[in-house]
Amino acid sequence: MRKRNYIKTDRSSRVARRKKLFIGASILLALYLLASFIFGEMGLVKYYRMKAQYDTLTDEIALLKRDNAKLRQDVYALKNVPAAVERIARDKLGLARPGEMVYYYEDINQNPK
Repeated sequence: MRKRNYIKTDRSSRVARRKKLFIGASILLALYLLASFIFGEMGLVKYYRMKAQYDTLTDEIALLKRDNAKLRQDVYALKNVPAAVERIARDKLGLARPGEMVYYYEDINQNPK
C-alpha cells in the first residue's frame, strides 16, 4: 500500500478554501458596488429624482417665458395703442365717453358675501 501524502492534501484544501474565500469576497464586493450604483449619492435613484425635477423646472420656465411675452405685448399695447388704454379704462374702471350711458348688472352666478 501506498502512503498517503498529507502535505499534498493539505495544500489542495488550502487552495480550495482560498478559492471559496475569494469567490465570497468577490460576491460581496459586487453586491456593494451594485447597491452603491443604485442607491449611492450619485446613483440611479437620485438621477431619476433630479431628472424629474429638471423636467418640472423646464416646464415652469417655458410657462414663465410665455407669460413674460404676453406681458411685454400688453405693455407695448398700453404704451403705443390708444384703443388698448380705452378698453382697459372701460372694462376695469367703468369709464365712458361723454354722452354714453354705462349699465351695471349683477352676475346671477355670483354668491353674495
